[in-house]
Amino acid sequence: MGVKRGISGLRQILDQMEFPADKDRIVAHALEAGGDEEIVSALRAMPSADFYEPGEVLRAVPLPESENARTESARARERGEHP
Repeated sequence: MGVKRGISGLRQILDQMEFPADKDRIVAHALEAGGDEEIVSALRAMPSADFYEPGEVLRAVPLPESENARTESARARERGEHP
């Protein structure tokens, strides 16, 4: 399955979901689908609401377009450092 990153990873995750969905269901699905720390954190920061289509979620969670975008803590883990 692989780790999903950035906006393209979030799109893949949302494409597998049935809508409407509330914030908690979206976060849980992202965790199960292999969303990275940045995606999951962004989803957790969304307002508690029902979302009726993937575009609403994408507008609520600004993520960089780059698939290589990662949080500093994720990059440190990859280097073997512990932040």
